[in-house]
Amino acid sequence: MTIGTENTKVEMAPVAPRGFLDGSKFTHVRPPRPMLARDADSIYWMARYVERAEHIARVLKVNAALLTDVGELAPSLHERQWQSILQIFDAPKPPDGDLPISVRTHRLMCFSEENHNSIVSCIVNARENARGVRENISAEMFEHLNMLYWFVRSEDAKLELEESSEEFFKTIMNGSMLFQGLCTQTLPHEQPWLFTQLAKYLERIDITCRIIETKFSILRGAETILETPLRNIHWMAVLRSCCSIEAFRRLHLGDMDPLRVAAFMILERDYPRSVRFSVDRALGAAAEIRSSVGKSGVDPAERVLGRLKAQLEFAEMDEILVDGLPAYLKKIRAQVGDASLAIAKAYFLH
Repeated sequence: MTIGTENTKVEMAPVAPRGFLDGSKFTHVRPPRPMLARDADSIYWMARYVERAEHIARVLKVNAALLTDVGELAPSLHERQWQSILQIFDAPKPPDGDLPISVRTHRLMCFSEENHNSIVSCIVNARENARGVRENISAEMFEHLNMLYWFVRSEDAKLELEESSEEFFKTIMNGSMLFQGLCTQTLPHEQPWLFTQLAKYLERIDITCRIIETKFSILRGAETILETPLRNIHWMAVLRSCCSIEAFRRLHLGDMDPLRVAAFMILERDYPRSVRFSVDRALGAAAEIRSSVGKSGVDPAERVLGRLKAQLEFAEMDEILVDGLPAYLKKIRAQVGDASLAIAKAYFLH
């Protein structure tokens, strides 16, 4: 560039455009920071436990509301509704006593430290994992998880469960969703964040399959004693247990057809609570993790999830029913278990 009068000209070096250095685009490039196996393991399980706590709270909340809405049920069906919660989360039988089964189940699933799948156990384990990796997660994430931990350990939480269980469950559900939002908004989208996404979606697939499988079996066995309005309420509760009632209603009107509900929760492509969507996101996270650590080829977890993704993309409900819906869901859970084991072998067991 030349400036000055006609007789006095000064040559100036070209000015680099803003955002450029020495005439070339300036970017801050650094290799991904490698994670220790134990840190990756802790972040993964931190996210799985938070997701699990949310599902426990939602299933308990919906089940209590359902039994209020339907009024009197046959004693056997009423008992099976509460037992289904224990079945979904592989929980032990609540202790015997004079208290109603609803109270005993709530206490077991919320505050029993002997039950490894209670809300308090999940939050305690999530915080314990977070404590070991504070340098790998954001301060906001840990502070929020810490507040949730002190809430579930307080007497106020137990009192709130007895007096207003719905508010207690909402606190846990909102706490989980806020934690997931903080993960996405305060963590660089690198390996730690990818492990939180992988964990969240694998946990979501497993529990969604468990909910549909368990409830489908119960309601199929009770069709002869449930009239259509009551049956609709029960299937609406299944959708609410998966946070999906509004999304389903936007696509389907009329009676709650069991197969239509199952198809939506398993095969819907764009809904973030469906099995198909979750498999796709889990596969994407696994592939990015493998790429970020410099592994070539496809690792076993990607292979399992890739096959499952293809299976779900081309599946039709009629094909699923050949072997029966519960059997189909068991196969999905087995594949997710294989993927989880492959992730552990590849990244945690070193």
